[in-house]
Amino acid sequence: MFGRMMHQPLLVSSLICHAAKWHGTTPVVSRTDQETLKPLTWSSVHERAQRLAEALVRLGVGCGDRVGTLGWNHHRHLEAYYAIPGMGGVCHTLNPRLFPPQLAMILRQAGTVGLLVDDSCLPILDAVTELGVNLSWVVVMGEKKEERPSRSWHWYDYEELLSAESGHYDWPQWPEEQAAGLCFTSGTTGNPKGVLYSHRSTVLHAMAVALPDALGFSAGDSILPVVPLFHANAWGIPHAAALVGAKLVLPGRWLDGASLYDLCEREQVTFAAGVPTLWRGLMTYLDDHQLSLHHLRVLGVGGAACPASLVRYFEQDQGVRVLPGWGMTETSPVATLMAPKTAQSEFEGEDRWTWLEGAGRPLFGVDMRLVDDQGQIVPHNGHQSGHLQVRGPWVCEGYWGQEDSPLEGGWFPTGDVATIDGDGFLRITDRSKDLIKSGGEWISSVQVELAAQTHPEVREAAVIGVPHPRWDERPLLLLVMQEGAGMNPGEMQEYLASRLVRWWIPEQCLQVAALPYTATGKVDKVALRQRYATGTVHP
Repeated sequence: MFGRMMHQPLLVSSLICHAAKWHGTTPVVSRTDQETLKPLTWSSVHERAQRLAEALVRLGVGCGDRVGTLGWNHHRHLEAYYAIPGMGGVCHTLNPRLFPPQLAMILRQAGTVGLLVDDSCLPILDAVTELGVNLSWVVVMGEKKEERPSRSWHWYDYEELLSAESGHYDWPQWPEEQAAGLCFTSGTTGNPKGVLYSHRSTVLHAMAVALPDALGFSAGDSILPVVPLFHANAWGIPHAAALVGAKLVLPGRWLDGASLYDLCEREQVTFAAGVPTLWRGLMTYLDDHQLSLHHLRVLGVGGAACPASLVRYFEQDQGVRVLPGWGMTETSPVATLMAPKTAQSEFEGEDRWTWLEGAGRPLFGVDMRLVDDQGQIVPHNGHQSGHLQVRGPWVCEGYWGQEDSPLEGGWFPTGDVATIDGDGFLRITDRSKDLIKSGGEWISSVQVELAAQTHPEVREAAVIGVPHPRWDERPLLLLVMQEGAGMNPGEMQEYLASRLVRWWIPEQCLQVAALPYTATGKVDKVALRQRYATGTVHP
């Protein structure tokens, strides 16, 4: 026997329709240059998305065609987020921080038919087309200009395209399992792989992240997604903000501390999300200028482990709750968040900040488990680590263009090594590829990094394994110091002695001017291994 409820497909277009109908006057603010903020509303974003959908139909985009976007966080990119899947296409977001050969490979692999590109990203597109990539058309997103330099490819002006349409487009009713978005992984463990999101997975993910024990969005929030729209659905924030009718503040490509502070204060931002690198820049700006955040309530942190110094500063000095989480492109991306239960709500000071080094507990819809090297289940006791596997309605079951499934017994292997405690809280101890095996014993590079970053004179830390004639591998600690600070290896070893087991402590610590980062804001361990591949550490 079936229930007698209406069947209405979960579609991305339903989110923007809801926001326009019931929260139509709520602001959407977009930074178009360093001095200018463009005011819109959910109603006007919806109407412009309808115009874009009409234009894409006229350009010949059909159901299932991949339409690329190459741009930063602004209102036109948001409109594409809704227009492309809404009219039946697949929104293929591209990372402008990638090298042109990588972008060319991804575009060819995806079979992208056309591209919406920022004015500022045109030199990147020029370099990609020089590599032989052919696109049927290009739409340039930017303020309407009298003329732009001629290009070898046919292009349209975004605003001119929209002005030629009526804005009365009726969103088609697609099957909810139809593809809505395509995002390629950062490729830190090999070539980038395409993750294909459905309408259903996107809407369910948005519903989950908006819950009180998740990001906790409401119609009264002002939300600043510093996390880029070009990667992993921007943590689902553009969709979840429409779902609850919250104010959305889009920072453009200006992500320095001064610009972020200005937006937070001017637009009374209550929630902001981004990677630790960007929040470190904001922290430095606030500290240098003795400034306070007057409206920010929650700071979402993901993409890398959150340093204790960052947590301490924002929670203690700024009165902002720090909310770390864990996920990956393959999980849409949010899978866990550090939302406390009753017991954890009582943590204060150092106890709380140490607890916040974890990755969180799973949202409804996400299941997870740990297995050992033989595939046997590892207990959730907070001490024994295992290979993390996940499953759920917004978890990848296969990659674009690949027939072989990555699943293991119906579970997705994340490549992370982790522990899970009795309350269900996850702690990532390392990436499988970043673990260091020294004398037959495993060393967690993440735990060594977190311990080093508690030192007040350390700005950033990274740990890699380097060859050793006796122990096979030993950890090499690379440190970026605070301005004017410095220390010798013995001082750091002494500092770590009370925080790590003895054989985890690196014999060699190098101070470097900066660490290399990937296009998604993570420390590039591959580049570090290549740079220090011949370095042998001796006792």
